[in-house]
This record gives sequence, structure tokens and C-alpha cells, in this order.
Amino acid sequence: MKLGDLLFEIDFEGEAVFDLEIEGIFYDSRKIVPKSLFICLVGENTDGHNYVKEAQERGAAAIVCQRKTDGITVPQIVVKNSRAAYSKICANLYSNPQNELKMIAITGTNGKTTTSYLLSSIISKAGFKVGLIGTEGTYIGEQFLKTDLTTPDPETLFKVLREMANCGVKYVVMEASAHALYLDKLDPITFEIGIFTNFTQDHLDYFQTMENYKQAKLKLFSKVKVAVLNVDDPVGYQLSSSLQIPIITYGLKAPCDVFAVDIVKKPNKTSFVVNLLDDVFKVQINLLGEYNIYNALAASSAAAAIGISAEEVSRGLAALKSVPGRLNSFLLCNGATAIVDFAHTPDGIVKVLSTLKQMPFRRIITVFGCGGNRDKKKRPLMGRAAEKFSDFVILTSDNPRYENPELILDDIEHGMKKNGHTRIVNREIAVCHALDLSKDGDVVAILGKGAEEYQDINGVKAPYSDLDVVHLKNEEMAVSKIVNGGKI
Repeated sequence: MKLGDLLFEIDFEGEAVFDLEIEGIFYDSRKIVPKSLFICLVGENTDGHNYVKEAQERGAAAIVCQRKTDGITVPQIVVKNSRAAYSKICANLYSNPQNELKMIAITGTNGKTTTSYLLSSIISKAGFKVGLIGTEGTYIGEQFLKTDLTTPDPETLFKVLREMANCGVKYVVMEASAHALYLDKLDPITFEIGIFTNFTQDHLDYFQTMENYKQAKLKLFSKVKVAVLNVDDPVGYQLSSSLQIPIITYGLKAPCDVFAVDIVKKPNKTSFVVNLLDDVFKVQINLLGEYNIYNALAASSAAAAIGISAEEVSRGLAALKSVPGRLNSFLLCNGATAIVDFAHTPDGIVKVLSTLKQMPFRRIITVFGCGGNRDKKKRPLMGRAAEKFSDFVILTSDNPRYENPELILDDIEHGMKKNGHTRIVNREIAVCHALDLSKDGDVVAILGKGAEEYQDINGVKAPYSDLDVVHLKNEEMAVSKIVNGGKI
């Protein structure tokens, strides 16, 4: 592709050779090939400007940078923000597919994935082909693609969006992570709808303060046409009075445009009456917990904003059977229930366990850990929350990454006061131990990883799945039950 085409609508200084042929775009100098474009990204620990000479030696045809480097003979294209420029270059590379799609983004600490699945179900049942991008991967209609990040890096993101546009997708529902917003990955996109779910503690290892984290989330609303806001959340409420764009508010407590009444909680379903912009109708979702009512209201609000009828909203909400790794329930052969959920923040643990507390389970046995090289401040808070709502807690590894897992468990224990817990670093053994402890009527809540299929240990993503462990252990328990004459 011509350099001039890649730089379309990008403000820059310096002399660019517009007819220069570019055969690759890289921000890692080690991957440079001849005739490629090198993007100097400034990160926490490294600065791409330090590798410009190496990039030239490896054959880079031009450099995109925030400041020039002496001694460089290839064109240096100086931009104000190289990350934003990189995103726009990637969009140009794939002929700006975002402009051919109706884009909807969801941000917030918790609830993004479930809201995205609910909204995608509504749009699909309304007769439109929908694309879905988020924590659990990417869907182009029914086709599934595995992606590594909640919000993919720009080249992957715009490549996927191009595939969606070519396949006839009309609406794209995507999770917008705080990191992606802060790093300008979504800079070229104007969203039809921006949804705000809630704001609680997470990612302080990266953002350092809650204010920095909040401002990263709120960047989304500088690039949306209509905002859908949870006004029961203090940040959502503040946002509702400050935005200069059309907004739709939702909640269960504060006065708002979209709300639910007559809530009935059943063992495997939740039904309620929705007032959707004064259109009143009854819905039933195959999800548990008050927080999933909020997620359903967010999805309903966004659907209404794009013109989907109340009847189609109700049908779409009911059609979603489950969300991968979110309160996935399994009845065990001993009469207990296992729950696998992605809850990995203090607020997430409170929401899941308080929901289980309201159900007629005999005991709640909780298994969880905390990710390594991530927000350490939330660890004792998660321990305190798990202890408060559980009868017994087993602390274990999540994704320890480069940290000592025993030290992570020490951090969690700082928030725990009782003796009603134990430590088992090996996650598979910990989950199996919890299932062995369970009896008829108990629930085992296995939290933190959800549908993830790996554990990140010392830079290696080793195959591992809580879901697989539960299934295999249940089979083992069933065989043992037969051998022991029906007793476990």
C-alpha cells in the first residue's frame, strides 16, 4: 500500500514520500522487514524512538514518530500522538471498515461481556447480522475467532472489522477496555452508542489512581453519538449531567428512562417488567442476580436507541441461554452445584456471592485467587468480600504471571480475619478439593478465570480450564459413587 494512503487524514510534519510502497507496519523493531513502516510507540518501560536506527538498518522505508532522530536517512513522519496515528494507519490499511458499520461500544469495570452478549442476541433476533468483539473472543455472525485481548490491538481490530463489513455485518457490539481507550486504539471510530455499566476498583497497577482509571473509561464518550448510562452508579450519574449529547439513562433506584419493576428471582431465571422509554413489557432472562438485570437494561436501552422494538428486545433477551464463564452452573453427581464465573474484582465477587447467598444453598464454598503483576490493592478487598459471603474459602492461583503465588495469597489474607479458609496454590487441586468438600445442597463458586483456557505462569500460558476440571472431577466422583454403592 502507498504511504500516502496510509497517512490519509493524519496530521503530520516532515516530508513524506506519498508514492512510497509499504509492505508491512510494525512497532517492534525486531520484526521489521524491508519496505516496512516503523511506528515509534512510547510505553511504560520502552520507547520506540530508541530503536529507530535499528529499524532503518533492518530495512524500514519510513518512520512514524513523535520526535525526529538524528542520523536517519529515511522519511520521518512526525505526529502529535503516535498511538493515535498507528490506529488511524491500521484503519486506513483496511479501507476504514468502521465507516461501513454501525459501531456500539460498552465500557465499565464489570458487566461489559454479559451486556454485549445480551445486546448481540437482541440485534440478531431483530434480523440483523451482528459482530461481537470482547473478552471471550470475536464473533462474525456465527463464526468464532479467538482473540487475546478484551479490545484487540489496532491492526487485528481493523482487520476483523474489515472481515465483518465484507460479510454483511450491520452492527458491531464491542467491549471498550480502559487500556484500549487510554492507548487510543479506538481513535478512528465514531460510535453510534456508548454504554457505561459501572465503575469500581480495578487495574490500579496500570492507572495508579481511581481518577486516572475513571478518565480512561470516560474517553469513550468523546466519540459517541448517543450515551446509555447506569445512573445508579455515581460516575454514571455525574456523566448524565455533563455530556452534551443525547443520553438514555437506566437503573433500578434513581429516576431514569429505562427501569425494571416486579422482579421475580427463580433458581435459573429472572423475570421482571421493563419500562423502556415508556413502553412497558415483561421479560425473562436466563441469568441470575440483580447485576444481570442492570446488564439487560443496558442492552435494552441501546437496542431502543437504534430503533429495535420492545417485542424484539424481549425476544432477544429471552433467547440468550448463557454467557461463557459468567455464572455457568453445573449440577454435580453428589447433589451440590458448581458455579464458574469470571469475577475478578472486589465488586465482582460481592455481586456473585451475594446472589448465591440469596439462593437456598446449604453452604457456599468459594475458590479464587488474584492475578499476578496486577492491582495489588484489590487483593485484601477480594479476600474480605469472599470471606463475608462464604462458609469456607480456598485461596489459590489465578494467573500468577511473574509473581510468587504464595506471596499473592499472603496479600489476599491481609483482608481476611477468620480461620474459615485454606490455601492450595495449585488451582486444579484447589478446585478438586472444593468439590470433594461439597455435599448435597452446597454450591462451589469457582471465581476469577471464567471461560479462560490457560494459566499464565512465568510467561507461559499453560493449558488450563476451570470448566474442564469441574467436568472431569464430576465424572470421577460419579465413578466413585458407583463403586461405593451409590455413596460418595
